Amino acid sequence: MVPCILALDDEAAILTIVRSTLEQRGFRVVTAKSLAQFRMVDAQEQVDLYLIDTSLPDGNGLSLLRELRKVSDRGIILLAPQRDEAEGVLGLELGADDTLLKPFRERELAARVGAVFRRTGRPVASLPAGRPGIDHEFDGYGLSLQARKLWAPDGREVELTTSEFELLAALLGRRGQVLSRDQIMNAIKGRQWESYDRVVDGIVSRLRRKLPASRSGSPFIRTVHGVGYTFAG
Repeated sequence: MVPCILALDDEAAILTIVRSTLEQRGFRVVTAKSLAQFRMVDAQEQVDLYLIDTSLPDGNGLSLLRELRKVSDRGIILLAPQRDEAEGVLGLELGADDTLLKPFRERELAARVGAVFRRTGRPVASLPAGRPGIDHEFDGYGLSLQARKLWAPDGREVELTTSEFELLAALLGRRGQVLSRDQIMNAIKGRQWESYDRVVDGIVSRLRRKLPASRSGSPFIRTVHGVGYTFAG
């Protein structure tokens, strides 16, 4: 089935660019110019990824993000004006997979969407014995960098956003070492953001909720006060 992307933006020019860019790459794109229209389209479609403008004529993109994250782990990319970069940072704290600042290049849009789809992929119901393709194991969990998935000891997939996956991969890749917040932010975004301390802390908090304490009772991700985080599982 062709992946479906629902783009919400009140600027017709942005929606035209999104549709043209992504349809050329094989995606099916449906659009909405208001929150009310978004709800109608979302109810009719099997959406795989959302592109959501932070500023809407009849609502707020961040409020919609909170609403969606309560019920879905599907990909969400926020579209924010350059002047509202702070809203983009807040969106990452609230669970967005990525933030794209407007105006953006078509190639950048395609790359960001592709990265989120690589994270979501096709659901894996179970893993064969030995769990091939696992790059990191801890306490019965297995992380695959190629599949961009984390599996629990019982074989179920642990749903992670792109930022959560990349943070966990960064910590596991340097297991036992302490990574500063700027090192982590650079690893998960490839660039620096203002207020990245709050972003990293928010991602760690969500990841801890998805990964209960180890069998020994200790948290997998340990805070090193004044420095950053380390994977201690």
